[in-house]
Amino acid sequence: MGSRFAVESVFWRRFIDSAVLRVPAIFLRPLIWSAAFLFLFAAGRARKSLLRNLGLIRPRSLRLLNYLRVIRVFANFGWSLTDSAAYRILKPRFRYEVESARFLEQLAAGKGGIVLTAHMGNYDLGAALFTERFHRKMKMVRAPEPDALAAQHVDLALQQSSAGAIEVGYSNDGKSLGLELLNDLRDGEIICIQGDRVIGELARIPVRFFDRNVFLPNGPFVLALVSETPIYPLFVVRGGYRKYKIIGREPIVCRRSDGSREEAVANAMRKWARVLEEILVEYWPQWFAFSPLR
Repeated sequence: MGSRFAVESVFWRRFIDSAVLRVPAIFLRPLIWSAAFLFLFAAGRARKSLLRNLGLIRPRSLRLLNYLRVIRVFANFGWSLTDSAAYRILKPRFRYEVESARFLEQLAAGKGGIVLTAHMGNYDLGAALFTERFHRKMKMVRAPEPDALAAQHVDLALQQSSAGAIEVGYSNDGKSLGLELLNDLRDGEIICIQGDRVIGELARIPVRFFDRNVFLPNGPFVLALVSETPIYPLFVVRGGYRKYKIIGREPIVCRRSDGSREEAVANAMRKWARVLEEILVEYWPQWFAFSPLR
C-alpha cells in the first residue's frame, strides 16, 4: 500500500473524521471490520510487524491464527481512531472504569511524575480523560509520525480534545527535549512517554522480553533517575462501544541505591518489561505495534 494509504497516514485519519460526522453509528462497525480485512492484504509492512510481534506473545500459535489476530488488531486500531475522532468532534459521553485507581490519584496529587505507556488501546483519549478528571496538564512525548501531515493532525486533535491541557513533543527533537522534560519534572509537571519500542536513533538497551532480548528505550528511566521522579505504568484499553478501562500499575522507582547508574536503569527496565508482558498477554488485540521490535 502506498505511503498515502499507509495504516498511519493522514488519509485515514481524515477519512474517519468525515465518517464520524456523516455515517450513522450503526454502520461504523461493518465499515471498520471491512477496512481491517483490507489492511490484512494491503498493509504489508504493518502486517509483517504485527505477525512478528504476536509471535513473541504467542510463540506456539499457528501462523494462520496469528493472521486472523492481525485483522482483529487492525479493527481495534480503527475503533481507537474512530473513538478519538468522535470524542473530539461530537463530544459524546464515554464510559470508563479505573483499575488500581489509587495509583492515578497518587500521580495526580504528586509533584511530578512520568507516565509510561505503550502503543495500545487509546492513549490519546485516555490522556484527555485524565486531564479532564484531575485538572492536570500533561506533556505527551510521541514517536515521530511516518506522515508529517498525520503528525499535524494528531497535534491539533490532542489540543482540541484536551482543551489545550496536553502539549505534544516528539522523541526525535534531540537533547533539547530531554533537558526540557527534566525541567518540567523538576517543576512538578506530568509527562507521558511510550516505552514499548525504539524509533530512529533513540537511546536504548537490551531487555529480556517474552524470552527474547529486544531493545527498549532507556530515556524514561534515565529521566526518572536524574529527576528522582517515579514512573507510573498506565494503559488505556477499549472495553466496548465508547467504553474504556484505565489500568494503573505500581510505580517503578529508579534509585541510585540500586547500584551504579547503569544497574539502576537496567533494574527498572526489567520491572517495566514484566509489567508490559502482563498487559500484552491479556490485551494483545490492542497492541498497535506496526514496527517490529529489534
